[in-house]
Amino acid sequence: MKNKEEKKAKEKEKEKEKEKKGKAEAVENGTPALASDYEFIREQIRERPINKKKLARRFLLTAGLALIFGLVACLTILILEPMLGRWLSSEEDMELKQLSLPENNDDEEKITLPLLPEEEDEAEQLVIETPIDEMSLYDEDVVSGNQAEPSVSENTPTEAPTPTEAEQPPQIVYEQVPLELEDYRQLYRKLYALSGEVKKSLVTVTAVSELMDWSAETDASAYQTTGMIVGENGREILILADSSRLTEADALRVTFCDGRRGELYEKAVDEETGLGIYAIQLMKMDPETKAVVQAAILGSSYANSILGNAVMAVGNPLGSESICYGAVTSCSRKVNMCDASYQILTTDIYGNSAANGVIVNIRGQIAGFITQAHCEPGMENLVHAYGISSIRKLIEDLSNGRERPYLGLTISDVTPEAAETLGIPEGVYVSGVEIDSPAMAAGLARGDIICSIGSEKVLTTSDFTNILQSCEAESETVIEYARFDGEEYRKMNITLTLGMR
Repeated sequence: MKNKEEKKAKEKEKEKEKEKKGKAEAVENGTPALASDYEFIREQIRERPINKKKLARRFLLTAGLALIFGLVACLTILILEPMLGRWLSSEEDMELKQLSLPENNDDEEKITLPLLPEEEDEAEQLVIETPIDEMSLYDEDVVSGNQAEPSVSENTPTEAPTPTEAEQPPQIVYEQVPLELEDYRQLYRKLYALSGEVKKSLVTVTAVSELMDWSAETDASAYQTTGMIVGENGREILILADSSRLTEADALRVTFCDGRRGELYEKAVDEETGLGIYAIQLMKMDPETKAVVQAAILGSSYANSILGNAVMAVGNPLGSESICYGAVTSCSRKVNMCDASYQILTTDIYGNSAANGVIVNIRGQIAGFITQAHCEPGMENLVHAYGISSIRKLIEDLSNGRERPYLGLTISDVTPEAAETLGIPEGVYVSGVEIDSPAMAAGLARGDIICSIGSEKVLTTSDFTNILQSCEAESETVIEYARFDGEEYRKMNITLTLGMR
């Protein structure tokens, strides 16, 4: 039996060897293999069924984890950002200082210029000015051009005798000196030197855009405007500029008086006036530039200090960098906007219709910020400016990020003639009410007379602007107004909540 089994096994082995040899020969000869050669492959591929419940659980788990990680990241940034900012910053005090712009009178802070070379060797002279209301063409202090020798005024004290007592007061002799052309030249040299000091407070702001054509100078000037440094808050330099030339910009570039540049960003813009506050971080400024630039000294634009006085237009009054001289010819005109009224200065300085820059008095104080948006017909080429006194509070609010109160009224002054003829009470005339404003919701209408806000009386549009801007946004206040009932004006009170803008 064993021999038979061994024989069968040997025969099977021989058959397997023959099959292998046959397959090998078939491969070498290129003959196709038999189908029986692949009978050992019996696999069948089937699609795995989708487990919808398991897939939904995984999706919900992933979304939940993403939400949790996002919340953790946000909380981490909110908590750590102030600490990291203080730690990484080189500034010692990261608390922003509130910008305050005090008003300087003529006898207060001003720019002091060094003596010109010709003046250093001259003896100091005392010049006495005659008051304007006492001036006359026949005054003896008016020196004629053909006068050979200086005359002595009647007010000149006579020479005192030789003092014999120690308490004898010193005698001062006043002498009039005729003006020469050299004096005229020196005057303009001083004005030019003064403009150089003012330029330390001015910058050029450029709106950089991919669509700008820098090959044409005219195109470049259309995207530039003069900015004025108004101060710093401990972390940033704050700059006032006209925002109408800086819209649709990919980036804002600032050029300082020493030629160095930096990147600006917008802090706040007033849509009514078009004035905006822009900033550059102190840590990103060159130390040498920090030592050169300075905040502008703001003066006064009230009539008694500016009307008829000599001024300079510094910046781009001719459309490019330039300096022009002239005088303020009008300061009584106002432009009435929503909840505000701003003073407009008019000068006899011939400029460009796209002029920008500042109006400076002869003490180096800023008296106005140039705007050509409110020129009267036929006066487009005369330089106009916002009176600095009227926009001072606006500059402070924009610089400090203060939310301003919103009432929604456009007002105008009541002339004395109209008040007397029509029996209009003291106050300001409501010439317009904005839709959906707190004023409209409270029932105020065109033709009403605003007499007081809170406990403060309103007599002029300037009073209205100052009182309203001193209120807090979203605060409650009482307004007294008068309305004509067909026969006479009747006063009424209304309580409303101011809005915010």
